[in-house]
Amino acid sequence: MSLPASILIIDDDRGMCETLGDVLRLKGYIAEAAGGGREALEKLRARPFDGAVVDIKLPDISGLDLLKELKATSPDTEVVFITGYASLTTAIEAINGAAFAYLVKPFEMEHLLATLEKALEKQRLARALRESEGRYRLITENINDAIFLADLEGRLVFGNRRGEEITGYLEKEFAGRPLFSLLTPEGAQQASARLEAVRAGDKVSPIFEAQIIRKDGSRVWVEAAVTNVVKDGAVVGRLGVARDITERKRLQEQVIQAEKLATLGQLIAGIAHELNNPLAAMVGHAQMLRLGQQDPKVAARADRIVDAAQRATRIVRNFLTAARRHHPERTAVSINDIVTKTLELLAYQLRVNNIEVESALAPDLPQIGGDPHQLQQVVLNLVNNAIQAMAPSGQGRLRIASSLSPDRSMIRLAVTDNGPGIPPEHLPRVLEPFFTTKPQGEGTGLGLAIAQGIVTDHGGIIAVESTPAQGATFSVTLPVTAPPVAKPAAPPAKTFPKDLRVLVVDDEAGLREMMAEALAGQGARVETAPGGRQALEILARVPVDVLVLDVRMPEVSGTDLWTRISRANPALARRTVFCTGDVIGPETHDLIAGTGCPSVSKPFEWTRFFDAVAEAASR
Repeated sequence: MSLPASILIIDDDRGMCETLGDVLRLKGYIAEAAGGGREALEKLRARPFDGAVVDIKLPDISGLDLLKELKATSPDTEVVFITGYASLTTAIEAINGAAFAYLVKPFEMEHLLATLEKALEKQRLARALRESEGRYRLITENINDAIFLADLEGRLVFGNRRGEEITGYLEKEFAGRPLFSLLTPEGAQQASARLEAVRAGDKVSPIFEAQIIRKDGSRVWVEAAVTNVVKDGAVVGRLGVARDITERKRLQEQVIQAEKLATLGQLIAGIAHELNNPLAAMVGHAQMLRLGQQDPKVAARADRIVDAAQRATRIVRNFLTAARRHHPERTAVSINDIVTKTLELLAYQLRVNNIEVESALAPDLPQIGGDPHQLQQVVLNLVNNAIQAMAPSGQGRLRIASSLSPDRSMIRLAVTDNGPGIPPEHLPRVLEPFFTTKPQGEGTGLGLAIAQGIVTDHGGIIAVESTPAQGATFSVTLPVTAPPVAKPAAPPAKTFPKDLRVLVVDDEAGLREMMAEALAGQGARVETAPGGRQALEILARVPVDVLVLDVRMPEVSGTDLWTRISRANPALARRTVFCTGDVIGPETHDLIAGTGCPSVSKPFEWTRFFDAVAEAASR
């Protein structure tokens, strides 16, 4: 329930004060009186009054001067002047001074009461308007969305605090600025097309996404909704509400990249399987050719074939790492040594492109646990990327620096070139798989993605900084992990049993025949099968000492075949050698590890293969 209005009567006529006070109190008002201007101001400073009835002629201060001080002390107080000395000049001055009304004595009491009621109603409406404006201002200024108001010409007339934060412009800078000027050219074109569609009466989605160009030139993604502002049935402007969705877009991009990597992983897994089989055959035959070879030239050629095949194998594994399908090996690695070897490898390319190399390698770097081949691939990709950036200019400067963090927990490797730099719009995407700015046929967009995959699997991060026309710096930060403890010397190889009965199951005919030939050369009696069904038929009629199973086969996989055999002949199942191609899933990996059976990875060394067969035979 609202309190009754309070009225201050200011008049040096005591009788008038008493009469007005009695009447006002009878009407439900709270009334107080003051005999002069100074007394009235003291009362106003002590408490606010809703209205004041003021005699314009006071002994200590004129009513008009009192009006100024009264409004300064209590702006909300509505003033009604009363006087017995009326003049047009004082009436005009009183109204211009923000008095509500001007009454001439003698006046009807009902007239005064009606005037006071109107003055108080005006005050109530003004307060309600201020409170409403305050509420809307509070919402507008504290909402997490940007609010823009534009006229029919598309010029901004208002933007809230959040709008300032998102765009970088102050509210006063919004005035008169075309709304479309905040958008990228693509966004402005999209918004213009939407506006034309609305004008044509077509239905368009109320919400759309666009990029805003901030005052500093950076870009943010917003989700915007625009509606007409209608007054008296006519459209007088456009109201836009925009929400910053930059983080959401970033997360969406991460999801897209994860899906790309998953697809890439499936693709590479299939390719790796198809490549590893012929690579295994190539390595196996080359090693067989090398064994017992008397002609040194033939032996050297066989060694080169093996080296080339093993290099191809490492390339496949690097692709698998980029697709998160292969875990790096761990040995003691010197980052500085890797950099030095990589620069030696690329010395010719650097020289013919007139690229000067500055090497600033910290001398006190500790060794870390890592895969030397993969980490060399990272450096190789980063330096190649720098060479390609600087090559068009015919010369360049490459700086490679390594450093150790003050707490000795991280190693940082920075590769800096003075090429053309990376455009700001490309910077967030340079590490994405398949992203490239090179002409078609000159780049796959996988080099930096592979580097990132390797670094991530080593527990590190890779970052890029670039300023257009001032080159780029790729930095790799790796944790200083303790190098793995050196494995104890391998026990003496087990003697390969004579007349060992071996069943080789592999769907690749060339590999199957090669393994059979190699095992026969060790004195084994070998049976072969292209798949699980044929293997079970052989096992039903021929005794077998050791199984050699390819893990990935059509129809029945090696692990499924092993599970069937383990039920029928557990002893034979324990004497199994699994052949893998680095593309098995975690479930298959865990199953093989759980069997305790030896396994070899294609392509394999014959000595490792023979040891695995001998180990299985001894179980």
